[in-house]
Parts: sequence; structure tokens; C-alpha cells
Amino acid sequence: MRRPSAPDAAPPPSPERGRPREFDIDEVTRVASRIFWEQGYHATSIEKLCQSTGLFRASLYSAFGDKHGLLIAAFDQYAEGAIARLKERLNSPGSPREALRQALLHYTRVAAKLSERHGCFITNAAIELLPADETLRSHIEATLHRIATHLAAAVVRGQRAREFNATLDEQAVSTFLLCVIQGLRVLGKINVREEDLVSVVDLTMRALV
Repeated sequence: MRRPSAPDAAPPPSPERGRPREFDIDEVTRVASRIFWEQGYHATSIEKLCQSTGLFRASLYSAFGDKHGLLIAAFDQYAEGAIARLKERLNSPGSPREALRQALLHYTRVAAKLSERHGCFITNAAIELLPADETLRSHIEATLHRIATHLAAAVVRGQRAREFNATLDEQAVSTFLLCVIQGLRVLGKINVREEDLVSVVDLTMRALV
């Protein structure tokens, strides 16, 4: 006769439970970032994320909590890379004015080549999910603050080199430059010629002299 199982016996573990993490979490986050960037948060399904990353749903939940947790991880990874690249351009050797100009011109080139017209991940996330998403809001605000801080430092370097107007308030100018950068990225979602965006950069630089 088959013995009945104990009433408090634990169920057998699922194939996912207890399995050691065997995937590259940074690579998974990069893939998810690309999907969110292309499709948006709400239009991206868990099934699409699992298919693109190669993860089972349970593995994705174990690593990130849920789809929103994966979005936050993807956003932070994207933001870190964007900030690091901007900082490197702004601190390039030579004229602070030219370094800032080249940093701004980078956004014109990126915007002009957005053939799919997906725009900027940071901007897209803000437009789609704010003001309702309080968790993401703090990440976006922190990212924009860090970008503005690097821009303000670039303005100060230009003032010390007597390449920018010494009477300009670096905090106000950094906010202005942040608006220009985000505006360039938004314009990249429509069919705007690169030379028109370059004209915006040239006007911006003249405003600082």
C-alpha cells in the first residue's frame, strides 16, 4: 500500500528554484534596455523580454523582481554609460569651449542617425512614465542632475579660460544646456537635417561668449 505523504511535506522544487545564476546579468540588462528603448515600457511584454534575453520568467523575476525592476536596472545602466561618455567628451584636452561644442555636436550626429526614430531612452522614459512613476522619477532626476553638474563644471572651466562670459551663472547655463541636449534628442525622432541641428549648437555656443 502506498504511504500517504506527510501533510506538511514540501513540494518538489521547480526546475528554476535553487538553480545557480548562470547568465551575465549586465548583458541581460543591456538587451532589455534595447527592447525598452525600441518599444517603450508598456508595449514591452514579459514574453518579449524572456525571448530576447533567453531567460525563463522565473529567472527574470528572481534577478530583477519584476518587469519594472528590470526597467530600473536598464535605465541605470544606460544612464551610467551616457554620463561617463559625456564626462569624457567635456574633459577632453584643449579648449574647454571646443570640448563643449564637440560634446553638443555628438548629440546632433546621434539625432540625425536615428533612422528608427526611437529617440533617447532617458527622454522616452520620462515622457512615457512620468509623473505617475515615483520610483523611476528619482532615477531620472538623479541622472539629469549629474548631467547638469558636468555641464556646469564645463562652463566654469570655460570661464576660467576666458572663453565664456564670466558673468554667466553656471547653474542656469547648465540647465539651459540640458534643455538643448534633450531638445536635440527629441528632434532626432523626426526628420530634421543634421545641419539644422548644428545651427542650434552654434547659436548655443554664441550665447555663452
